[in-house]
Amino acid sequence: MNTKQISMEDNKEELSYEEEQLQQILIQEMEQQKLKSERELKEKQDLEYQESLKKDMEFKPEFEEVSIEEMRRVRLARFSN
Repeated sequence: MNTKQISMEDNKEELSYEEEQLQQILIQEMEQQKLKSERELKEKQDLEYQESLKKDMEFKPEFEEVSIEEMRRVRLARFSN
């Protein structure tokens, strides 16, 4: 091989090495972006859950308590038939 061919092969190897390195960097960047997006989504979901939970905890249903006399009357009516 002459020097020119060796130089071209070295250049190709360098280029492919550089391309490989760039590809690795891009893959790492994409993975980091994916992780960041997943974290943001999880934080948003956690916040929404906490807000919903807070609303649910604030809600206090009001029940009208039935008196003992009323319960007795209903039972007597039910079982006397």
